[in-house]
Amino acid sequence: MSSNNSQISGRIVGVSLVIAVLAIAFLGVVAYSATMAKSSQADTGNTQQVVSSATPSTITVTGTGVASAVPDEIQIVLGVTTSGPNATLVLLQNSASMTTAINAIETNVGINSSEVQTTNFNFNPTYSPGSNLINGYQASNDIQITLQGSNVAKLDAVINAAVNAGANQIQSIQYVLSNTLQNELQNQALKDAVSSANQTALLTAQSEGVSIVGIQSVTIVGNNYPQPYYGNGSYFTMAATVSASTINYNVPISPGQTQYSVQVQVVYLLS
Repeated sequence: MSSNNSQISGRIVGVSLVIAVLAIAFLGVVAYSATMAKSSQADTGNTQQVVSSATPSTITVTGTGVASAVPDEIQIVLGVTTSGPNATLVLLQNSASMTTAINAIETNVGINSSEVQTTNFNFNPTYSPGSNLINGYQASNDIQITLQGSNVAKLDAVINAAVNAGANQIQSIQYVLSNTLQNELQNQALKDAVSSANQTALLTAQSEGVSIVGIQSVTIVGNNYPQPYYGNGSYFTMAATVSASTINYNVPISPGQTQYSVQVQVVYLLS
């Protein structure tokens, strides 16, 4: 009876050992499978990263656009310069002449006072050549008149009225673009620049047998802002000697055209 019990006990121990070994082997297989799965996922992730970081094919093209228009605004800078040995008389004469000139511009020509602005005033002593001795005084007063809209046609009338009223200096006459017209030119030039770049890119892509599928970036790389035209005012300096009589000077001044140009660089995506 004791022998049988020992045999049964031995068999139970043997079965238990076999079960334990199988269990250990199974756990090892599971662990190995999990490790391989993680390794596979890591490899897949690395492959996806390489693909997503690939640089797409591109072509870079530069386009230029130019827009022009006749300036629609005029800025005139004119003034009165008075000299003499007596400081009080010089300043009084200068002030009287400028007041008369401004009144003539605003009243006779019909320019609003908001379009007339003082730009410079100087009152200084003058000296004898080569010495520090004061030999007199000089006063200068300059104003800027801005002509917009229908007032642009009054340029000649402004010059005549100012000079005949006592103005003896015209510093500059500038033809400029109003803010509205300048914005229109800028927008038109930019559209033309992009259109030019598009046409060049399409022709280039067709010649290379590829297709344009999108735009990566657009950069403005250069622009040329409109520059004002300056009229020469030197021939008005003798006006003070003839201001006693009314003269129509009929000064020939032409506005011409003002240009605005812009250059863009466009990067296109290819397939």
